[in-house]
Amino acid sequence: MKVEQAAPLPQLSVGSPTSAASVAATATRYGFVDLLRGWALVVMIETHIVNAYLRPELRHEPFFFWLTFVNGLVAPSFLFASGFSAFLQASRNWQDSLRLGPAFWVRMRRLGFILLVAYYTHLRGFKFSKYLENEPGIWMETFQVDILQCIVASLLALHVLILLMRTPERFALGAGLLTAAVMLATPWVWARDVAGRIPVALALWVSPHGVSYFPLFPWFSFVAAGAAGAHLFRRAVQERRELDVVRRAAWLGAAMVVVGLLGRVVPVSLPGYRSFYTTSPLYVLIRLGCVLLIVVVLYLLERFAHFAPPRVRAAGQESLLVYGLHLWLIFAVLRGKHVGPILGLETGYLGCMAASIAVIAVMIELARQWRLLKQKHPAGVRRGQAIVVAGMIVVFLLR
Repeated sequence: MKVEQAAPLPQLSVGSPTSAASVAATATRYGFVDLLRGWALVVMIETHIVNAYLRPELRHEPFFFWLTFVNGLVAPSFLFASGFSAFLQASRNWQDSLRLGPAFWVRMRRLGFILLVAYYTHLRGFKFSKYLENEPGIWMETFQVDILQCIVASLLALHVLILLMRTPERFALGAGLLTAAVMLATPWVWARDVAGRIPVALALWVSPHGVSYFPLFPWFSFVAAGAAGAHLFRRAVQERRELDVVRRAAWLGAAMVVVGLLGRVVPVSLPGYRSFYTTSPLYVLIRLGCVLLIVVVLYLLERFAHFAPPRVRAAGQESLLVYGLHLWLIFAVLRGKHVGPILGLETGYLGCMAASIAVIAVMIELARQWRLLKQKHPAGVRRGQAIVVAGMIVVFLLR
């Protein structure tokens, strides 16, 4: 999700000798991180199209398994990029973060806006009257944790870690340790019925309880790993040895995948809830390794091939807009009661591909136009967002 604004510092220009690796160490944004978010958004749209439209009988074929694995790298990539960006932005105003200065509160305001949008999409019928009637399951449905809520909570946890560790070096070490700790603790946490001990709104952040898709265990691991990786990369840029760090990241990513796969044959498991694809630290390790390899590829493409499509980068920079609009377009419009019966509700891989290309093209162009509008009329855009938020609240209360 977009949790940062482009800083008023030199931006990377596609096709120029200046690349993500050679910008000044004080830069707060690297092109390959926007590309990671942008490509994750592209694949996310395809994922939601496939989940919504693919015929049931095709979901039992081997190809669907591998497609699901690739699609399953979307969320880890998104979360990793969020942690990476969060550290870079904090490092630009490190002392401001320590003393809770103006820049810190600007970031908190943005996180608050993201959280508001995230929970608004879960309101049942967008009607306050339904909550007065206290319909069954309404609070579990409202407080379920999706990727937006997970990102906000994870970034808040990183800010707390900054306050505790005080220096970037100690922060990076703490983030790395938390990555491993959350991975290892996930089976034990999922086996605990915390919903009976703490309010449901908090319990759903910790474990899914059959409702949340992105509880902090294990998903916080990807955010913390991104923050730790950002510190290592930023320090490498300062020391002009970023290629060495990228090379090590490639070896580390490959090693994580191999260890995760080989670990499945070891007859040892952690106590708690056992499920390789949801709670196993080995599967987290595999996906984190894949994300590192993707980051390396994107970095090398930008560095040596000057391959950084500006429209994809714009989508990455405006990921909150793309995330919200593509879900609305797919599930409220294309599968809505008026358009759905006309277009159909099931199709094969070819139909899913065609629909994905169409929706992706629309979303990328909207992101580009929105980016241009923000650059030309920043004050007007902020006022417009405030009006939209006020309208959301009024509509909810009056319906």
